[in-house]
Amino acid sequence: MSSFERKLKRKNDKKAKKLAEKELAMKVALFGKLPNECLTCEKSFDKKNKEEVMSWNVIVKQEIVRLYCPECWDKATKIIEEFKDRLNNKND
Repeated sequence: MSSFERKLKRKNDKKAKKLAEKELAMKVALFGKLPNECLTCEKSFDKKNKEEVMSWNVIVKQEIVRLYCPECWDKATKIIEEFKDRLNNKND
């Protein structure tokens, strides 16, 4: 490996590290915007409860943070699957 290749690799590694640090900082900032309840059923969310933190679903789109409890998330995924099945049956 030539010195130029090593220099280029170090430069790319440095860029990747900076990008990762920026993304992490942005995600940490968005954690402060996390709601205190489910968006659909308004069930309260405890940020300090590890079980809730691991089971609830968070969606972030364009700096808008949405929080869904497991029950509402399951209902939504079932509705989406049923809709996909109907579309597939219509096309057959």
